[in-house]
Amino acid sequence: MNPYDVGYYETEDGHSIYYEQIGHPMGMPVLYLHGGPGAGLDTDYHLLLPSLQNIRLIGIDQRGAGKSKPLGSLKNNSIEFLVKDLEQIRQHLHISSWYIFGGSWGSTLALAYSYFHPQQVRGLNLWGIFFGNQQEINWLYKDTAPVMYSDIFSKLFDTSPTHTPQALFSDFEKKLKVPELVKQYATKWLLWEAFTAEHPDPVFEDFNQWQASPQAIACAKIENHYFLNVPLLINGQEVEHSFEKVDFDFPIYITHGRNDLVTPAASALKLKSLFPHSEINIIKNSGHSLGHEDLKESILYFGERLLG
Repeated sequence: MNPYDVGYYETEDGHSIYYEQIGHPMGMPVLYLHGGPGAGLDTDYHLLLPSLQNIRLIGIDQRGAGKSKPLGSLKNNSIEFLVKDLEQIRQHLHISSWYIFGGSWGSTLALAYSYFHPQQVRGLNLWGIFFGNQQEINWLYKDTAPVMYSDIFSKLFDTSPTHTPQALFSDFEKKLKVPELVKQYATKWLLWEAFTAEHPDPVFEDFNQWQASPQAIACAKIENHYFLNVPLLINGQEVEHSFEKVDFDFPIYITHGRNDLVTPAASALKLKSLFPHSEINIIKNSGHSLGHEDLKESILYFGERLLG
């Protein structure tokens, strides 16, 4: 579906943040937050909403991602600045408050925005929960996924799970700055994430011919930048600890795959414990990928509940 409005919001520090609006200009405002960080908007993200007949859907390419400029920029690329961008775009579009949909890193950013601007949030529909803590990083890069798929991990990263994730990230940070190496190592970085997202039934040969585009290279650089700086902090506290004394009065819906190898189900259950009024679906036989139909069905179901 084509957007009825596209534009760029110019920030004070030199970023041009791309946004688009789809659906009905007078409909219920819904903000969609992509994952990554740095992945940019998918072409079919609007399909995660039950209907656009009465919805004003706002999609944003976060700093350095997708169509935003400069592509791959790490300047002031932090969760606090991303939250500031969202709030300024909300005001720019004359929206009083909005619903937020977000998965994986999109759930992280949705929670951070809600922390700083709870009065502007009508409700959250989140999936693949990610707090940006060391436990989650170890899950994907040391303790769990690399042990389960040690052959694939060793092939992509030329190392074993005995490394520390931060050492791996530091090595990749250097490689991603070398023009002759950046495409090769960005491809390796993103292949691992794409492969593990398809668990429990990934087939590495399905990914093996893929090569990183300029937008994908930007995503690898941005992810590497954020993962080097875990745990993510809000006001000096780890993200999940920031919510221990926060009481949101808007509805929160949570979907997570039982077999998610990118982000552990423990993060979704932690979010549920922080907000007992929230509702949660842990989907069996599903992982992190939205290609898993049961996972997508839960997101759509909760979307219908949230938007009425």
